Amino acid sequence: MNLTLRNIWMPSNLFAALFLGLILSGGEGVKIKEIKVPDVVLNGTKPVVLDCDYVLDDPAGLVVKWFFNNHPAPVYQWIFKQKPQVLGVLKGKINLNYRATNEEFTMYRAIEIITPTMDLSGEYKCLVSTFDQEVSKSKKMIVYVPEKSLEVTQEKPREDKVNITCEAEGVYPEPNMTITALESKHTGYIQVTTRKQNNSSLYDIKGTLSVDDVELSSPTTFVCELSIPDAHYSNRRELVYFPGPPTTPSGVDRIAETLPSSGASGTTLSPSILSMFALLLSILISRTGL
Repeated sequence: MNLTLRNIWMPSNLFAALFLGLILSGGEGVKIKEIKVPDVVLNGTKPVVLDCDYVLDDPAGLVVKWFFNNHPAPVYQWIFKQKPQVLGVLKGKINLNYRATNEEFTMYRAIEIITPTMDLSGEYKCLVSTFDQEVSKSKKMIVYVPEKSLEVTQEKPREDKVNITCEAEGVYPEPNMTITALESKHTGYIQVTTRKQNNSSLYDIKGTLSVDDVELSSPTTFVCELSIPDAHYSNRRELVYFPGPPTTPSGVDRIAETLPSSGASGTTLSPSILSMFALLLSILISRTGL
């Protein structure tokens, strides 16, 4: 009796073991070798391709989907032997005629974005599925916008102090800013404010560095650097500053500035008369101490 039971159950156990072994050690089914997504793209430039390079044993039930920023609905879908479909944020922005390869199992695996824009920055996930298996890989792409303007200026709140201000407008994604003095070891506090423009994802940024003149050499070169860390982008402006009180015109210069030139009231003074008049004023000022 025991022998009979063993003869009955052994084939079933053997079949189960063989089936399990086939699953565990058999073909790979489908495997994504590489997802090719550019790390950084300049806003509004030439087309970019997002590619999902995979291999598979059996194309039965093959579907390729692309997802954007973990949204549950795909932005691109290709069902084997059907035309690809574009949905959501990529609708109207994809070249549906683009083919990654000429192989029927992989030709529509990639998407070509015609004009990358900053709203397409984010994480892209490629999902490849068959009746037997489903695999996916993700990668992030940044579409950046360089500054519309970048300026650095100086202002003297006191004779012995200077404020260096750097401003940039229209940047994406969120930027950073630094201001440094090349000829000085000054590492003072830099006040940086960043804000989003109204009804836009673009950023404006402003940095201000306050420095006492005594800490600076003459002249001192201040460097303003704007950077977009996520995009590996930076730009800079320089300003040369001479410490000390603001330069003001002398008494002779101030008076000369008020003299009429010609045509203002019908009176014209010759250069010789102006020179004599300026000389007399200079002597008068030196004697009176004005």
